[in-house]
Amino acid sequence: MNLMLGLILIFSIFNYLYNDGYQGPTLTNIFVFVVAVAIFFKKPLNLIWLLASMGSYLVLFYLEVESKIHVSKNYRSPQDLFLDNSISIVLCIVFIFIGIYLLIINYQKQHQILLDLKKENQIHLAELSSLNSKKNELIALLSHDLRGPVNTLNATLQLVDQGLLDEKDLSKILFSLKSQSFQMTQVLNNTLAWVTSEMQMSEMDKTETDLKELGELMVETMSFQAIRKNQSIVFDLKGENRQVNLEAKEVKIILKNLLDNAIKFAPAGATVYLSLTTSENQILWEVKNSGKLISEEVRPYLFDFQVKNSFGTEKEKGTGLGLSLCKKIADHLGMRLGYRVSELQENVFFLEIKVKSE
Repeated sequence: MNLMLGLILIFSIFNYLYNDGYQGPTLTNIFVFVVAVAIFFKKPLNLIWLLASMGSYLVLFYLEVESKIHVSKNYRSPQDLFLDNSISIVLCIVFIFIGIYLLIINYQKQHQILLDLKKENQIHLAELSSLNSKKNELIALLSHDLRGPVNTLNATLQLVDQGLLDEKDLSKILFSLKSQSFQMTQVLNNTLAWVTSEMQMSEMDKTETDLKELGELMVETMSFQAIRKNQSIVFDLKGENRQVNLEAKEVKIILKNLLDNAIKFAPAGATVYLSLTTSENQILWEVKNSGKLISEEVRPYLFDFQVKNSFGTEKEKGTGLGLSLCKKIADHLGMRLGYRVSELQENVFFLEIKVKSE
């Protein structure tokens, strides 16, 4: 670029000497030269070239006026002079206009990119602030909920150590602690799964899975919790059993949370249904319970990360973390997790999985 500008400047000097000096088109060439330097060069090169071009022209101009140099006169008439200069002026104006226009367009694009980047950073910052606030709420909630069972356990151990509890009282306290520990284990498992997914440390591996065995395993896993409320869990297979390559660990987390919620919010003595519908390209898990229907106002926010206390039909405590965790996992795996109301006015949570036909 510097070599090219040097050659242009030399050409402009010769053009001045052999093309009517200050009456010729050399001045317009210098203007174009200055605009090009201003657009394409940064300090200090632009200042150097500016001084070189303007200085060269002014020196030549002075020497011609003082008759120190000879300048060739090539124009035969004023009309020829007008025509040549007019063409040079038009070309100069067009070049300067295009150069400044491109410069402005480039500036506007850069400015818009910076604005978009700033806006995106503000959005990310707001999301991080919101997530950090929710995590702080979660930590505070977990600390509060853990303190109760731990204090109860410490007090119970002290009373046992002092021999102040009879067998009947101890049995009641242990039953209560067992119930609390089951709920807190579920909350802690969800919390750990959430933190792990946020840190992206867990690999979601696919394994060959027998769908019927998976359903029966989920019923067996959650049966103890259901028995405590005199409830039963019924597994219903609709369609043929299949062996499918899927993320079994993550599916278990989702189904366990859905069953846990169904048991928690269904009345004592109710039946919770876990159904599996299979087809060539789809697997559909549904968890139904006959508890109080979720209000229409709450439904749009069911799967949002909202740390809050919730209580089941027998005051079982939850944090609202499980469904948001399930939704995050399902979305990451390309599964569809949702809620609907059945024809029998039951709460139905469903997990839809698309599979490739064999």
